[in-house]
Amino acid sequence: MKSVPQLVSALTVALALSLGGCSAGEPDAGDIEPGQSAEVPSSDFDSTDALGDYLRESIDEVHVHRESESNPDFDHEGDAERLHVEFPSAGQTNTDRKATADAVQAAGSAQFDYDVLMVTGTTDAGTWSYMFSTDSVDELTGGGSVVEADTVWDVADQDFDSVHR
Repeated sequence: MKSVPQLVSALTVALALSLGGCSAGEPDAGDIEPGQSAEVPSSDFDSTDALGDYLRESIDEVHVHRESESNPDFDHEGDAERLHVEFPSAGQTNTDRKATADAVQAAGSAQFDYDVLMVTGTTDAGTWSYMFSTDSVDELTGGGSVVEADTVWDVADQDFDSVHR
């Protein structure tokens, strides 16, 4: 016969295992619901600081900068002007898609020049990134269109994402 502490310990482990698992079809704990749309800015942005201030309302710890602002070796004649939107990510698919959609929507209201929007999240498991040309940003935001989070990654011109796949 098992002692009471061993029985309680065994039941505790069994309960933790049954509650701890989740099927592959369920969203990650803490992830937002799918089907979100981007937040639409009410004004244009004349600087990366203004764009960053706006995005901080929906993306925690976001850092926004242009390549020419942060790279002392930037070649204004030959290098592409990348607009970087970077933030810590928990690797939650719906939350990260929504953040990407918000960044694309806001970049569509930028009144400064850039060639490529690069949205990057850093997780414990690695870094993911989606890049959008200005043409793609214009396509997604033009004519008052609202960027849909569920499909924003499908429109990216290039991506590196081993975190969500």
